[in-house]
Amino acid sequence: MAVRDVEPWIGEAIDSLLAQTFDRWIATIVDDGSSDATAALIEGRDPRIRLIRPGRVGLVEAINRAVRDADTPLVARFDGDDVCHPERFAEQVGFLDANPDVDVVDSRVTCFRDDAPLPGGMARFERWLDSIHTDDDFDREFLVDSPVCNPAAMVRRSALLDCRPGDFPEDYDVWLRMRRAGARFHKLPRRLLKWRDRSDRVTRTDPRYRRDAFFRTKLEHFGATNTAERVAVWGAKKHGKPWIRALGPVAVVDIDPAVTERQGIPVIRPAQLPAARPDLVLVAVGSPGARVIIEAQLAEMGLPALAVAGLATIPASPNDNHVS
Repeated sequence: MAVRDVEPWIGEAIDSLLAQTFDRWIATIVDDGSSDATAALIEGRDPRIRLIRPGRVGLVEAINRAVRDADTPLVARFDGDDVCHPERFAEQVGFLDANPDVDVVDSRVTCFRDDAPLPGGMARFERWLDSIHTDDDFDREFLVDSPVCNPAAMVRRSALLDCRPGDFPEDYDVWLRMRRAGARFHKLPRRLLKWRDRSDRVTRTDPRYRRDAFFRTKLEHFGATNTAERVAVWGAKKHGKPWIRALGPVAVVDIDPAVTERQGIPVIRPAQLPAARPDLVLVAVGSPGARVIIEAQLAEMGLPALAVAGLATIPASPNDNHVS
């Protein structure tokens, strides 16, 4: 855990660790220069908890230091304002023991706010996370957004990479680099974490989580993994523009008749796409429901697709009946 100024919530977070049915854990908590009573509420709670106070070192260094300090074959991420289900560690350790080919396992989560309803965008994001289950699901969704709920993840140390400092989302960057290195992912169907959504949390306020920072991270991964020579982009507006600018695709597709050109490339209509003979179509439309329709059309055309926007839900898996 890396924590900073989480006094109102750290007590409940620690309580949820102490309530774990799997009790063979060690918690390394790096206090990244808290100015409130965070450290005082951690100290002395349990001999398995080690508090490190290096001063203000920044989130990336705090996380890396916590990981380096933990001499364990499995590493579980957790945040100081969230709450673990009592069986979280037991279920994740059991799954990794039974599935040696999986390197990262997280779970479904319950997103909530203390004093207000969950915003619609976050509720949509939770439903999207719920729909991801298998390693193939992760692979399909990795360039839409991060399909891993960071504070719910447990990772084999042998596969874990350090966070990199930079002007980008450090957690998303880690998961993508691990994916490129061959890591396999899985999401458990039970809700094993209560994920507190705060208006002041770092993902809402830190410039490293801006849309353009996410795009640069996605583009690096795409450039390192793409083998298609002729790429088309479906979506000429907000989500498609950066991909068009970066890739110079063989075709740009949009259904809006008012859009006729992007970055010097004529915009065509869906029926014209097969004539462009793309090896891959990037689906870059974020409007609710649009991605599912577009992917169905591309399947009818026999064209391979990769979504880079659109929180579409994948059909439920048989294991979904066991959610709690």
